[in-house]
Amino acid sequence: MTELSILIFNNLTFSENLAFRFMLGFCWKNHQRYCPACKSRKFYSLADGRRRCRRCGYTFHDFSRRFLNRCSFSARQWLWFLKLFVLDVPLVSIAREMAISYATVLKAADTVRRAILAQALDASLIYEAGIWPGPGNPRSESEMVNSPVFGIIEINEVAICDLIQDLDVNDILRLKLNFCMKTGSVGQVVYTGPYKQYRGLVSCGPGLWPARYIRHDDKRLPVETSPFWAFTKQRLRQMRGVPASRFPLYLKECELRFNARHEDLIPILVKALCAFVPRLQK
Repeated sequence: MTELSILIFNNLTFSENLAFRFMLGFCWKNHQRYCPACKSRKFYSLADGRRRCRRCGYTFHDFSRRFLNRCSFSARQWLWFLKLFVLDVPLVSIAREMAISYATVLKAADTVRRAILAQALDASLIYEAGIWPGPGNPRSESEMVNSPVFGIIEINEVAICDLIQDLDVNDILRLKLNFCMKTGSVGQVVYTGPYKQYRGLVSCGPGLWPARYIRHDDKRLPVETSPFWAFTKQRLRQMRGVPASRFPLYLKECELRFNARHEDLIPILVKALCAFVPRLQK
């Protein structure tokens, strides 16, 4: 994937047309367009620049049903936002530098994280656990109270945060109280000693703290020797509080940042944003 040097990035953001064409290259392979709803290649153009499918009648434009269509950003704004996001500029500072509302910046950051999650191998399982995939899908009537449990694997300097379907926060407490599993914490996030093939388990939510006598303050857990967990733990501290309903998003962001630490993140994030938002089966 092409790395964006300072000069290339400056050229791309020089005009909206150049930025738009760059984003468009990630949307349509060989510029071959099709209907996002039914995949038909038979459509006709409308006066306003949009297209209408001859088969199903769906009206669409180049970014319809894609993650980057969620925010009212121009292509240039998306590129500048991603540049600042990759550099870990605080969101309040991004809002000020880009002269946009803080609420819009929060929405853009959430969109990027959901786009990252959509690329994960266990994305469908995370959606089943209650995480909203993005626009076009119904939101849950109630917010997730406790996050799913993830197992951490690190192989050849590549980290995998694997959702474990048959465990929840109650199982972590059971393993701690009945089998003396060691646990540590960062805010509401709790991580554990080794479990089966995993270096540790990790989850987040009030269910992990049911009583005052339950403490997660064990030291020298094996997972703490993991470069990935050291990296993630530092980022979690900087976030100063992670809600359980968004913990999987932050965890998958950390997974991507760690695994792509020697790569240019901007093209990777642009590709994720240009993907179609997954649609859950009704």
